[in-house]
Amino acid sequence: YIVQGPEPGRSGGIYVMGGIPITSADGEVYEVRNRVLLCRCGASRNMPFCDATHINRMFKDTRGGSFLRKKD
Repeated sequence: YIVQGPEPGRSGGIYVMGGIPITSADGEVYEVRNRVLLCRCGASRNMPFCDATHINRMFKDTRGGSFLRKKD
């Protein structure tokens, strides 16, 4: 799922569930976990994983897709 923030136009990471293996471009295999959040803004200091840097950058993705929104 692509995560959207509760504020209009605020975008988050890519939520991956189900123990899907993640491999870096150089072939490094990361520990398989049941849930991870991958960075979409490109500014995470923990790439490829989201560290919430997108909040300060006010990252906005207007391409659409499936969204998970934070429940009120």
